Amino acid sequence: MRSIRLRRRPDTAPASPAASDSAPADGRQTATGDLGIPRKLLPEHHRHRVERPALARRLRSAAHPRFYAAQVGEPALADDVEAAITHFVASGLGDGARISGLFNVDVYRARLAERGLEITAGVDPFLHWLSVGWDERVVPTVLFDEEFYVARHPDVTSGPDWAFAQYLRAGCYAPGRSPTPFGPNYGGVPAPDARERQDPPLVTGLLHRAADYDLTRTSWLEEGVTAGVAKLARLDTERMRGLVAKAAAIEPLIAQTPRERWVSWPPHTHPMLMPAARAEEVRRGLGLVRADTVFVVPGGAPGPGLVAAAKALRDLEPEATVVVVTTDDPAPTQVDDRAVPVDLAAPWSGFTEARRLLGLLDVVRGLRPRRVVVAGSPVGWRLLAKHGTTLRHEMSLGAVLTAPSGPGEDDADGGDFQGCFDRLDWVVADTDAQRDDLTARYLLSTKARSRLLSATDCAAGALAAVAGERRA
Repeated sequence: MRSIRLRRRPDTAPASPAASDSAPADGRQTATGDLGIPRKLLPEHHRHRVERPALARRLRSAAHPRFYAAQVGEPALADDVEAAITHFVASGLGDGARISGLFNVDVYRARLAERGLEITAGVDPFLHWLSVGWDERVVPTVLFDEEFYVARHPDVTSGPDWAFAQYLRAGCYAPGRSPTPFGPNYGGVPAPDARERQDPPLVTGLLHRAADYDLTRTSWLEEGVTAGVAKLARLDTERMRGLVAKAAAIEPLIAQTPRERWVSWPPHTHPMLMPAARAEEVRRGLGLVRADTVFVVPGGAPGPGLVAAAKALRDLEPEATVVVVTTDDPAPTQVDDRAVPVDLAAPWSGFTEARRLLGLLDVVRGLRPRRVVVAGSPVGWRLLAKHGTTLRHEMSLGAVLTAPSGPGEDDADGGDFQGCFDRLDWVVADTDAQRDDLTARYLLSTKARSRLLSATDCAAGALAAVAGERRA
């Protein structure tokens, strides 16, 4: 095989003597350039580029700090692009760690070999790609199909970057932009600051089941796409084309070209795989076989209704196992000194609302509680609205309503209260005024009124009576 060399661009100046690769007299290797990249790791005819900002810009655009931090065991690097790059140049580069989830050394070597090219000895493959493969437009990952991406998103051809560079810079943060026939490489939406932190949602798939893979070489997500590519290749064989021709003789519509290629769900795009796996991880981390009461809260400080309801239930069942599930704010909600906290905000970062709902349902059913209480959590209210009719046959359902934050404002949970009240065994409002307002607003019958309580009613024992009746 021959070594790859680029034709020098017109604006590329020859290397200066100061940019040569000669070592100092004491034998130490010099590290030059803005990022301190060792010259000797670059292709011989591109070592002068180490001092140019283009190389640093390319490295920064390709860096995924959270993916890199998981390989080197440095959590502090996960949200700091510059610190991750500095660490990578200083040690990760020599250790073979990948700073980019969209660079795979084995894929890059294979695609160079398809062109009859190779990486010379002593040259780092990632730096080779930044300085040579980038200009040659070699895509170094199975997670991007340039032909498919351009056909699906033709607007990328009007920009200054080639398609893969555009995907690195912006496309991987855009929900709905599928880089391969196997989906968008992730099952959720990016965090608001994902682009600033260079943490695209695909990193979640790269780190899924990380303990089962050598992340410096491959990942769960890459293996899933590789399996999909192999499946498409098997469909595009002479034998399969012959079978299709025979079927088309019977039904001509079969021979019509589909609008786009597709395969059945590959492992990394099935809508329930990631939420189910995360829910299982959460349950195992708790170390509980089952819980008596599960509170579903958004996070933060509890209101008076939640405090009163939690105390009444604890007085009713002093030895009960209570789990407090936080769905939005990592700050835990303290409802009980003996309650077990569970944070779902971090594990579900990047998930769509539909997948968060399915994950919560999986967690609740996995804990097999006798009682679930939703207190202000939007995804918790969606759980009651969509699955409450089924769940009420498996467990008792309750809710806590937050009082309006100011005069004249509507109750934050009013719409959910109206739609879910018939599925709830009891509801606790923060104040007596809120309870009375809801009773009048929805013209509740005498029987229904007994299920709508206030924090004061809980302190007087009303909730213990209702909940004890259900338990019996």
